[in-house]
Amino acid sequence: MNNNVITRFAPSPTGYLHIGNIRAALYSWLYAKKNNGKFFLRIEDTDLLRNNQKYIDYIFYVLEWLGLYWDDKPIYQSNRIDLYKEIILDMLNKNLAYKCYCSEKRLVKIRKYCLLNKLKPRYDNYCRDKNLNFKNKSYVIRFKNPLTGNILFKDLVFNKVKFNNSELNDFIILRSNGLPTYNFCVVIDDYYMNITHVIRGEDHISNTPKQINLIKYLNFYIPNYVHLPIILNEKGKKLSKRNSSSNIKKYLEYGFLPEAILNSLLRLGWSYKNNEIFHIHEMKYLFDLKNIKKSSCILNFKKLIWINKYYISKLSYNKIQLYFKNFLLFNNINISNINNISEIISYICYRSFLLKDISNFCLLFDDNYYLLKKNDLSKFDKDISIKILIFFKKKIFIISMWNIDNINKIIFELFKKFYFLNKNKIYKYLRFFITGKIVTPSISMIIFLLKKNKVIYRINYSIKKLFNN
Repeated sequence: MNNNVITRFAPSPTGYLHIGNIRAALYSWLYAKKNNGKFFLRIEDTDLLRNNQKYIDYIFYVLEWLGLYWDDKPIYQSNRIDLYKEIILDMLNKNLAYKCYCSEKRLVKIRKYCLLNKLKPRYDNYCRDKNLNFKNKSYVIRFKNPLTGNILFKDLVFNKVKFNNSELNDFIILRSNGLPTYNFCVVIDDYYMNITHVIRGEDHISNTPKQINLIKYLNFYIPNYVHLPIILNEKGKKLSKRNSSSNIKKYLEYGFLPEAILNSLLRLGWSYKNNEIFHIHEMKYLFDLKNIKKSSCILNFKKLIWINKYYISKLSYNKIQLYFKNFLLFNNINISNINNISEIISYICYRSFLLKDISNFCLLFDDNYYLLKKNDLSKFDKDISIKILIFFKKKIFIISMWNIDNINKIIFELFKKFYFLNKNKIYKYLRFFITGKIVTPSISMIIFLLKKNKVIYRINYSIKKLFNN
């Protein structure tokens, strides 16, 4: 076994990465870097029916976006099929595995029997010692798990963990389609990659005794196991892979910064004193497996937004622009039609919680997104709307100096002219007809950033819309 620390991140390209995946990747990366070791990336792509290249590309994109760069080239399990089959054949020859010809119908019957009798569903070892070898008949290959004794291993988070071999199954190591299974491939890959520390979610802890038994039969070394506590949502329920709150893609779509994601994930089950904010160089220096908590942790979305706001307020304007550019590309948002985009971004960026807030504000200035929805239009008095717009148009038309102060003076004149209306209501009229939105940041600032010609264009459009409505 290699004395140097070597960790790995081993996602399967059958869907988008989720929060649990990224936390395991972060902890693995941090532990390797803290100990001057290596961090490898392994793509577990043996599920040919569900694999998709877009998910592989996405894995690379997210890790690079987060700055979790891997050492050497990525390892693909699909390139090791011959190695897996060679080892399985050797196991058959050594009577460490056997061919199982049981039909799906029989296996379903066994499962039903176990459930009816409140037993843990498991294979009944029907083919275990029969040395069956039928021609032209479908089969799987199962590992001969020990029937007696127990597996005791030390987890670096949960300490001593014990399983009885009688509770385990003769699990399948080669499917009927000729492809090896997860529990088998993991053992082989970790051995040949010299992995010293396997850091993964607590949901994998039931796989560990199976893998250790296989490791022992193959005379491989046993790596150190680190199982991370379960992540719960704010209602105390386990995060589902199908739940949008666990899908990291959603966080990219919202416009979270990588610093905020890393900081929040670090704190999901790990702590150092009472510190809330950790920068990446601090993470590498302070991270220690001993500080991982055993108890499940809660993903607090509001707190994550607060941390994101903190990082936006601390980053340089150039760094925010770079992140925002990548955000627009990722979400396929085009704001090239907006002439004074830098001026607009500089106003809103440090007032924003998310990059999505910045893009939503920018789109207020793109006429392609300017729309007066019929349902919203019906909420405004037609005659008063036209009068307010005509008055406002005449006043801004003659402004010589286009600035916030002069715009606010005209709005103040609106208050006096339409004294019978609440000031907030007048703001509501202006906001809707100039932006098409009911809620926006400062309307006077929006008017200033839109510039005179575009404001007049939108007022004319609104008046025409009102007359035709």
